Amino acid sequence: MTNSWKDILLSKTPQPWIDRALESLDILLLDHAHCEKKAASTALSLIHRYPEKKLNFYLSPVAREELMHFEKVSRLLEKRNIPYKNIKSGRYAISLHKKISRTEPNKLMDSLLVCALIEARSCERFGCLAVHLDKSLSSFYSKLCEAESRHCSLYLNLYQDLFEQSFAERLKPLAQLESDLINSPDPVFRFHSGF
Repeated sequence: MTNSWKDILLSKTPQPWIDRALESLDILLLDHAHCEKKAASTALSLIHRYPEKKLNFYLSPVAREELMHFEKVSRLLEKRNIPYKNIKSGRYAISLHKKISRTEPNKLMDSLLVCALIEARSCERFGCLAVHLDKSLSSFYSKLCEAESRHCSLYLNLYQDLFEQSFAERLKPLAQLESDLINSPDPVFRFHSGF
């Protein structure tokens, strides 16, 4: 198994989500900004929680890059006259985080895999959207797709380096849940929502 985002997602984004996203670009961009901020926060949280693992060497650059993405999306919002505000989180990340084990070392294992899945889905969705958007937004999302792909691989490689084992079996139930979440109706439209 290679450590690529394409190898860990069990399904593609359904067309109804893409259609909804294209009709809801304001909320999509606003939630995207929040996603970038949360991704930076998650990387910093892992560094703080596991100082003995020396994650700072790997995740500090990720946190910085995610914050740069947050700043870029914030500027896009401003350019499009979309006010930045807090919005209710969707069920996606919350549902995945609830499946993380409460005991170590499984907690760290699951945390790394959940991060990888979220980055993988972000990458896949940027790719889905890029082909439908205006040139500037399409170019921006194509670049973000590359970054999310790198972050996904980093989390998977960290898992293998830290635990010296394959993540395949442990990933299965998390990947199934992730697929179920994006392939079911969702009352709250968000970047990682169902349709």
